[in-house]
Amino acid sequence: MSLDPMKRPSGWATMSDVAQAAGVSLMTVSRVYKNSSAVSAATRERVLAEGERLGFVPNLLAGNLASGRSAMIGIVVPSLRNSNNASSIQGMADCLRQSAYQFMITNVGYSLEEEAAAVEAFIRRRPDGLVLTGTRHSEETYGLLRGSGLPVVEVWETEGPLIDMAAGFRNHDAGGDIARHLIARGYDRIGYIDYPVPGLRRYDARREGALAALREAGLPADLVVSPQHAADAAEDSASFRGGARGLAQLLEKGDVRAVLCASDLLAIGVIFEAQRRGLGVPDDLAVAGFGDFEIAAEIPPGLTTIRTHGYQMGWAAADMLIARIEGRPLDAPVRDVGYSLVSRGSA
Repeated sequence: MSLDPMKRPSGWATMSDVAQAAGVSLMTVSRVYKNSSAVSAATRERVLAEGERLGFVPNLLAGNLASGRSAMIGIVVPSLRNSNNASSIQGMADCLRQSAYQFMITNVGYSLEEEAAAVEAFIRRRPDGLVLTGTRHSEETYGLLRGSGLPVVEVWETEGPLIDMAAGFRNHDAGGDIARHLIARGYDRIGYIDYPVPGLRRYDARREGALAALREAGLPADLVVSPQHAADAAEDSASFRGGARGLAQLLEKGDVRAVLCASDLLAIGVIFEAQRRGLGVPDDLAVAGFGDFEIAAEIPPGLTTIRTHGYQMGWAAADMLIARIEGRPLDAPVRDVGYSLVSRGSA
């Protein structure tokens, strides 16, 4: 009997449709899609052919309720505009794909409330694990995760307190290294443009690492501004426009010979604003960033920055989750993928 799934009221072909079309029982169809060896090759081929013809998609959730697994990972990110986030997501995707896991992504900005809502929505869908960005979360999120018992990896940071596992690098050390690079080049009045979202631990650590290096060198450590404006969204302020605004704020404080930025987007904005003001980079003003976004190597004279290994971080996060889900031992609950200082023409 031939069936047309497009004429079904629900629009979906069912297991019963496949069984009827293939002339077998529901149990046989179930065994075929579970790859059971109790079905002959000829029957398996006939069932799969009818299933493909009908457009049948197995209900994985029903089977996974019995196995306790969904083969799905939830990923929570603050931004999809950030190329480093894209790189880390690609690393996760490649690692998950080779182990037959799928993933869902949600973008929550930098809102703790939105993150908690996303975590709750994921938990309702019974993922096998979650990836969160950073270590700053609301009490509601912590409560949801404690109740769920899900394995969790926090990315972009390695310093706790941690929920479960982490993959990232030491932001404090990286901030100190880029500041010391500027100091070694002879710059003595170094301004810092901070990330405009207060309380983000990784950005706090970057800033504190940089300022500690300045204090160790006996240099002023009070030339710090944040470009956030009350009328602007945080993500807009952490952009080219935010960098331009940050440079204007620094110049109001007096003479500045170099500017260190919490992200490459801010640093590129500083370079654009310096050009508008007739300031040469690096002759009049040295500029350094953080992240090594794609544009960093392309903008003249090339941006000196910290290269973060987003892809490796994403791969490590996914690998740790899979190991925990499948009961394999972990070498350690934290994987430090490191960073690199990239020196270019801007500083």
